[in-house]
Amino acid sequence: MNFKLIDMNGVPVISLPTGFGSLEAFIGTNLQDKDEKGIWLIDSIDDVLSGKVTNSTLGDVKYHVIELSKTTVKIIDPYSDEGMYCELPLDTFRSIIFNWLKQKDKYYGLR
Repeated sequence: MNFKLIDMNGVPVISLPTGFGSLEAFIGTNLQDKDEKGIWLIDSIDDVLSGKVTNSTLGDVKYHVIELSKTTVKIIDPYSDEGMYCELPLDTFRSIIFNWLKQKDKYYGLR
């Protein structure tokens, strides 16, 4: 899945295809900061992918609940009136997160 990094007044923001608003919001509230390396998230994903844990629910993230299973991730906005969420393959999620963090770091490094 492709994404764009958009400069919004000196802050990098991710832009994903339609239907991934929950993922955009999660990244924007949890992985946006200049000093956020996302190690905690990559480690959690890798623990599930390697079979170290069967599944994992990350409830300590800002405004979202992340449910990781062996094959999929579900990003839930529990504060949404419509129960907004998106679901995608876990390896795709990892790739997006990893590439976002790399692009974000590169963006800040250029500034």
